[in-house]
Amino acid sequence: MLTATELALVDQMAGLTQSKRTDVIKNALAVYHWFVRQALTGGKVVVRKPTGEEVALETAELAALEGKGNLLSPEELGILAKQLASASEPIEAARIKERLTRGFYGI
Repeated sequence: MLTATELALVDQMAGLTQSKRTDVIKNALAVYHWFVRQALTGGKVVVRKPTGEEVALETAELAALEGKGNLLSPEELGILAKQLASASEPIEAARIKERLTRGFYGI
């Protein structure tokens, strides 16, 4: 079941492409399937971080992100929090914040 926001996006895309809502959803699923297939068969995925930095993820890296949890201990989270508090540059702070968030949730 789609949320109201998702339905609005589907309707908007259907209007832009002059196609049916079901076709929009099918195309979105096809793109998702393509992405997963590329990730599993040795494709390379380029990701843009909130800092604007682009990072290329290879299949092995994607498997590591999904396979093993990167849950950080409370001590490690504390160290990152102190680093974040003392970060002087916005780009450095964004990188530390991303690592802190990923470590907290184990992703």
